[in-house]
Amino acid sequence: MISLFSGLYFLQTKINTLRREPDGNYLSFDPTETIPITLLGSFRGVLVDFLWIRGIARHEEKKFYELLAINNLIAKLQPHFPSIWIFQAWNMCYNIAHEWESPENKWKWIKAGLEFAEKGAVKNPTSGELFFEIGYIYFHKFDAKSIEDADYFRKRLKEDENKDNYEQALYWVKKALQYELTTHNRLAVERTLCYILWRASLRAEKERNLPVAIEYATKALEEWKEYLVRNPDDPEGKTENLIKTITNKKLQLEQQIERYER
Repeated sequence: MISLFSGLYFLQTKINTLRREPDGNYLSFDPTETIPITLLGSFRGVLVDFLWIRGIARHEEKKFYELLAINNLIAKLQPHFPSIWIFQAWNMCYNIAHEWESPENKWKWIKAGLEFAEKGAVKNPTSGELFFEIGYIYFHKFDAKSIEDADYFRKRLKEDENKDNYEQALYWVKKALQYELTTHNRLAVERTLCYILWRASLRAEKERNLPVAIEYATKALEEWKEYLVRNPDDPEGKTENLIKTITNKKLQLEQQIERYER
């Protein structure tokens, strides 16, 4: 026991030293995670494999709450493996949230899923894949065209977190583009960024915030034009038509503001 606690003491001392180094990426070290991982030693890999197999089985059986506990444990054992943070965030924001009927209960799980994913982003500060998934959830789960209770979720995000979902989506997707993307097509991520700006403009118009709608429309036009310069072949073949649509919408918004000012 003396040897064990002496080892833990020196391990914690080392962690504290690493945390204080200015050039080190050790701020995400958590003793409650690091010490159990160290004690498990070579058995950690075996345990993680077992948990992944069990988690896949529970996912197929749609036992999402048991999957929740399994994924949380895997995240403790593999904190620097982005896929588990992505998997768990989607499990909470989509699978478990869908199990509830009331928007309030759905929102609790969406909020928890986003908080979990953002905690994972701290532990994986160069994961473009994780950053994109966070941004996409902020975009999709608050989009009234896709999600029935999106207006309620957007309202609660502002009330509870003082955040705007479109600003959050833009932040995370832009951050994703700063790093390597292995499972996502970079062109698709770039288009997602453009669509977020366009949808943000339409939402601002719906909320009668015309100056903000124009601002987003202007940024959307800039992003789409830059995208077309980088990708003149345009795999989807819809960009030029969309640019025309946004240009016309921007003109309409400017005309509305002119009428109000008269």
